[in-house]
Amino acid sequence: MTERIAPAPTFAETALPRAVAQRMLALIDALGEYDGRPASHALTGILRLAAGQAPTLAERTSLQIAGLIELDHGHPVLTPEGQAVLACEAESQPQPMLPEPQPEEPAAGPAPFARLKIGGAVYEIAGWPASDALAFRTEPTADWCGLDADLAAGWSEIAAEILQRTRNALEDYVRMHMIRRREEEDPAGGNGFDLYGIGWEVREAGAALLLRLDGEAEWQTVPAPALAHAAGFRERAAAALVAQVRDLRERIGEDVHAWAKRLAAGALVEPV
Repeated sequence: MTERIAPAPTFAETALPRAVAQRMLALIDALGEYDGRPASHALTGILRLAAGQAPTLAERTSLQIAGLIELDHGHPVLTPEGQAVLACEAESQPQPMLPEPQPEEPAAGPAPFARLKIGGAVYEIAGWPASDALAFRTEPTADWCGLDADLAAGWSEIAAEILQRTRNALEDYVRMHMIRRREEEDPAGGNGFDLYGIGWEVREAGAALLLRLDGEAEWQTVPAPALAHAAGFRERAAAALVAQVRDLRERIGEDVHAWAKRLAAGALVEPV
């Protein structure tokens, strides 16, 4: 789903006249030569709407958090509270129209507009120039990674995608949801596990780990590199299943995504 920015809506007669909003934006731009950030994102964003311009991603995020706009099919629309803010102290006299501002040259790379906090991790979120596509990075010196989810999909989808992109979500899901069939290993040295109908056994043979899926007669040797990061036996059993069942992501991918969305429910968004 791709979010498109619609032209600013026509405001009520008591709202801030477009010419006044344009002059205020011009003044803020002029002050920017002396002060790096002379006005808040919320102020410049609501002025852009009044001036018939599209707010930036950072401005839209600030206005949404403040409750001054909402998205209607991806289009920013003033809430009643936002309309009231624009109507406050607005001039009633007709104002001369200023020339429409020329579009700014797009930045060379993604422009950060928000920070996303998930647990103890913090991610920068940026928008690509002249596009609705988003990107994220884990630290200021890291490379930007493109996201499939956009603002129209919602922050929960964005956070869930980042969780799955920055950690081994498939293996974490298996480890947290698999059930051990018995407390003690069987006489042959195997340990059985089940994951919503997917059953497998693992056993150690010297330094190697063997795996056998339910319904199969042969034991498979799990490649050592697939287990190098796993410390305990349960972790090794989960890593073995992920390594040996090639279509596991296709089989349980929707469950993993839903689990990631639940983890991302507590994410916090801050404009920058």
